[in-house]
Amino acid sequence: MSYPYQSLRSEVLRLSEGSESEVDQIFKQLRLTQMKKGKRLLQAGQICTVYIFVRSGALRLYHKRQNKEYTAWIATEGQVFTELDSYLFQKPTQIWIEAIEDAEVLLISKAESDELAKKSFAYNTLLRRTVEESFAFMSRNIIAFQSATAEERYRTLEEEKNWLMYFPMKYLHSFFGVTQSTFSRIRGRKA
Repeated sequence: MSYPYQSLRSEVLRLSEGSESEVDQIFKQLRLTQMKKGKRLLQAGQICTVYIFVRSGALRLYHKRQNKEYTAWIATEGQVFTELDSYLFQKPTQIWIEAIEDAEVLLISKAESDELAKKSFAYNTLLRRTVEESFAFMSRNIIAFQSATAEERYRTLEEEKNWLMYFPMKYLHSFFGVTQSTFSRIRGRKA
């Protein structure tokens, strides 16, 4: 059977290690939300109460300090995530989540997610794996920030993500910890 938005379905199958019917049950619990570019799903000071499944489009996770925005992540089609610190501990976040292009996301509330995790081994596995993979990603980023040059971090971003081709520089330079002018110089040398 062919499903629309196959990349998200494939990711849920991979993360959950579930059968097609178990994944169907997970999707039945999710509610579709349309997001226009610029719409916020979460802002600093709120508590994150949803797990997010990106069906199409892109969302940026960022924080602000001294009127500057710092990109923490860009979630694209097929990704499953949440703002872990706020979600897990139900405390106010420092993160903003905003659509940087029109997007369709599937959401499940924390209460519904907790209930589904009790009933569905596949969904419970999906939750565990998203936390594990987020931790691994964060660990790699910390090491990169501590030991890699800006050029090396750029090359990693270029090889692992398609962000450089699709998203404005204003979202990307802070992700790997350089100024916009340094990012432009590195990008110019790569062209």
